[in-house]
Amino acid sequence: MKRPLPLALAATLALATTPAHADDFVVLHHRDNPVASFDADALRRLYTGRTKQWDRGAVVQVIVIPAEGAVETRYLAELLGMTPRELLSRMQQEVFRGEMRRPVIVRSSQECVAAVRSNPGGLCVATAASASSLPPDVQAARITH
Repeated sequence: MKRPLPLALAATLALATTPAHADDFVVLHHRDNPVASFDADALRRLYTGRTKQWDRGAVVQVIVIPAEGAVETRYLAELLGMTPRELLSRMQQEVFRGEMRRPVIVRSSQECVAAVRSNPGGLCVATAASASSLPPDVQAARITH
């Protein structure tokens, strides 16, 4: 007889197989770096250390949610053509090579908001729902394909 999956495991598996859509996510960034949208190429350059400064001179500070199953990181990695593990490994390599700052690690989209707010160079992929009520120094940009 098959045993049913525990509810938490079933929910995690459902989340892991649910396709993510660009409309479900935004890029949070500090208001000092006004950007209306980001495409995959711009995000790839930012998240791999190729773009080191914003147009107005602030140093880029990547903020990530590395938790296993984090929908934000999974979506970003998928958009960039990598697995979440490959993306995080690539960032580690670039930090080690001195090509980018060590990413700030947060546990949720809500923590992304706080981290971006306190860092003028910060950016983070977050759920669109978390961007519904942002402080004045944090802006949300859409993701284009």
